[in-house]
Amino acid sequence: MNEKRIKLRLKHITFTGVDAKTNLKVLDKIQKKYPMAEFGVLTSYHWYENGNRYLDPSMIGNLGDNLNLALHVCGKLAHNAATGRWGTLDLHLDGQLNKFRRIQLNIAEREDNPKRVCLPMYSFQEIVIQTKNSDKLDIYKETVNMYNSKQFSTLIDASGGCGIDTPLKVCHSKGKIGYAGGINPDNVADKLRFLLKNISMGEFWIDMESGVRTDDWFDIDKVEDVLKTCRMVLDEMDIK
Repeated sequence: MNEKRIKLRLKHITFTGVDAKTNLKVLDKIQKKYPMAEFGVLTSYHWYENGNRYLDPSMIGNLGDNLNLALHVCGKLAHNAATGRWGTLDLHLDGQLNKFRRIQLNIAEREDNPKRVCLPMYSFQEIVIQTKNSDKLDIYKETVNMYNSKQFSTLIDASGGCGIDTPLKVCHSKGKIGYAGGINPDNVADKLRFLLKNISMGEFWIDMESGVRTDDWFDIDKVEDVLKTCRMVLDEMDIK
């Protein structure tokens, strides 16, 4: 097995749902210790109605510049961004859209799903399309073929952020693929081993939301447990 290839394939370990109680100083320390960690921020027009997981957009400016940040956009706001109305999203974030390296648009299951996704607002940003159905993996294949495939990727999440443990199914696409669905500190080792051992896979990442929460608040201790376990798995497979 080509160890260098394995190392390069795992791109991110994403923790979604940074919230109002998250200790940002500790988050900065975690980022320095684990460069592969990525922190997801959920947003929508009606974020204030959606519970703890959705961060007040006015707090985004407090997030450290050294953090690897992903914005997970829901509802009409996601549809607007997908169809090129990025200014609407940037205004919603008080001009903070440039803090995010990756932007996940949760649009694949919408009835008014656009046929093509526009390029991101900034050239350094990557667009992620979330779908609950792995059969829809190539729903934006035309988009990926038109543009640089490095700027478009797909997250397969049958759980939809509910923490339901979903069996992993290795998928193939021209772009990078993310896997979510009930990943937590107790099962992340087995799931990561499964993905790493499938050498036919391309670049991928893993994402978790409910699995790193306690009483529905972002739990930094669980985040660290996951990262320690992932590092153990990589070391176990002699990936430095």
